[in-house]
Formats: sequence, structure tokens, C-alpha cells
Amino acid sequence: MQDRDVKVSAQPAPKPIDRSTEFVAVEGGVQTTSAGTLLVAAYGVMWALLLLFVFLGWRRQRSLESRLGDLEKALAAATSSSSKG
Repeated sequence: MQDRDVKVSAQPAPKPIDRSTEFVAVEGGVQTTSAGTLLVAAYGVMWALLLLFVFLGWRRQRSLESRLGDLEKALAAATSSSSKG
């Protein structure tokens, strides 16, 4: 096995106060999508999810009302037939 020399920097680690506290843009990067486009897309997705949630709740409510109506009819029929006999 070969020993490898590891070079250690003589510079001390930067103190927190020495670090940059402001945004520094990356030079030479290629931005493929603007922030405005991403924001509009995110709002579109959230509105679509909200509308889907409301639609599914409305559909479930309509189904429950239908079942409740059927149960009320069945109860009325059972009550009327038991009072006759």
C-alpha cells in the first residue's frame, strides 16, 4: 500500500462574521425557467388541487344526499307497512 501525502491548508476556517451574508449570483449559469414562470405554475397547480378537492367534496355530498333520501323512503315505507299490520 502506498502512502499518499495529504496537504493541509494552513489557512484557518473562516469565521461566521467573515462569510458573505448577501446573495451572490452564479456566473455563467444557464437559467432555463424564470422565477415568474415557476410562480405562475405553482399557483396554477394549487388552484387545480383546490378545485379538485371542492369537486370531490361536492360529488361525495351529492351521493350522501341521494343515499339519505333512499333511506328516508325505505324508513317511511317500513313505518307505513308496520302501522297497517
